Amino acid sequence: MNTTNLVKRLVSCPGTVVNGLAGVLLLMAAPTSARAEDGPTGAAIAQELQAFRQMGRVLYIAAPPDDENTQLITYLARGRNYRTAFLSLTRGDGGQNLLGPEFGEALGVARTQELLAARKLDGGRQFFSRALDFGFSKDYRETLKVWDHQEVLADIVRVIRTFRPDVLITRFSPQPSGTHGHHTASAVLALEAFKLAGDPNAFPEQLPQLTPWQPKRIWMNGGGPGRGTTGAGDSTNSVQMEIDGTDPVSGESFGAIAGRSRAMHKTQGFGNFGGRGGGARAESFRLLDGEPATKDILDGVDTTWKRVPGGADIGRLTDEAISAFRPAEPAASVPALLELRSRLSMLGRDPVLDEKRHQLDHILLGCLGLRVETTVRQAEVVPGEELQLTHQVIKHSSVPVRWKESK
Repeated sequence: MNTTNLVKRLVSCPGTVVNGLAGVLLLMAAPTSARAEDGPTGAAIAQELQAFRQMGRVLYIAAPPDDENTQLITYLARGRNYRTAFLSLTRGDGGQNLLGPEFGEALGVARTQELLAARKLDGGRQFFSRALDFGFSKDYRETLKVWDHQEVLADIVRVIRTFRPDVLITRFSPQPSGTHGHHTASAVLALEAFKLAGDPNAFPEQLPQLTPWQPKRIWMNGGGPGRGTTGAGDSTNSVQMEIDGTDPVSGESFGAIAGRSRAMHKTQGFGNFGGRGGGARAESFRLLDGEPATKDILDGVDTTWKRVPGGADIGRLTDEAISAFRPAEPAASVPALLELRSRLSMLGRDPVLDEKRHQLDHILLGCLGLRVETTVRQAEVVPGEELQLTHQVIKHSSVPVRWKESK
């Protein structure tokens, strides 16, 4: 049973049902403390509450795995609490493998798992497109032909409309240079998708499930071969940001976390560099398109709940929950969080709000110290065969919870 489905069945302290949701877990009395060692620490829950309050969103786009800027992702996700994602257009199936004999599709599977492991460390979310890594390409136009320009462009537009980033960041310049054709093609496609994602006439087949979304601007993350400033956007509009700092939960530097994240690309030989991280570090960004900015990549973006129709109350209740949160006694926040969830359920449905609902569910379970494990006796069944499920509920707080069968 996943987090969302479980907390959908929570009802609050006596008599208050969470807006029409069928009850499976009933809180019977006022909550008391949850021991930090039995689940997420109080500091981790407090940090997730800060992330819940924050509405800023950033999408980083590059070609194959290992092209992402892990320190920037770590800084944005853990330091500024923005929802940050990396879109890797390929899965690296045409690359090298320094660990074993797997190549082609098998290597693509391995490198996919490496990316997912990296995001667990740096706090980002991972997306892919249908583009195939076919080895070194000297010309981005060759790359676009092999990839099927329109198919991959549609994939990027779909990710933008699903994730709804405020800004896009490319790793490489859209101008041809001495770098890999896949690199240049990733920036060319990102720039095209930036212009099309908000157009209701572009890829209309996506619109029954999604709505157009226009990011505020698109940046190129400067520095390094093929990522220089020549011919890449408006030379008068660039910003520089310090991206060093310390993770408030672990006390580890962003550089060290980024080093461990990058070390997940083991098939590329990066596994020997885990845990290394420098001190102060600045990153440069050059505007490719969209509204100008002078100090920060999210200049002019409302990153509060006020940007959501009806969201001002959510922001206020979240601020109150953060102010009252006691890391040594997370369960004391459960009633306030259930009230917050009730208000959130009144807002409309869209991908961002659905993600926030899931995040709040996870925070609630952490405060309750509640975990549900389901096991089955056999791994495979056939149609018509009876399947016996065994549920184990583990709860480390003193909040009384009653299990009710859900029909």
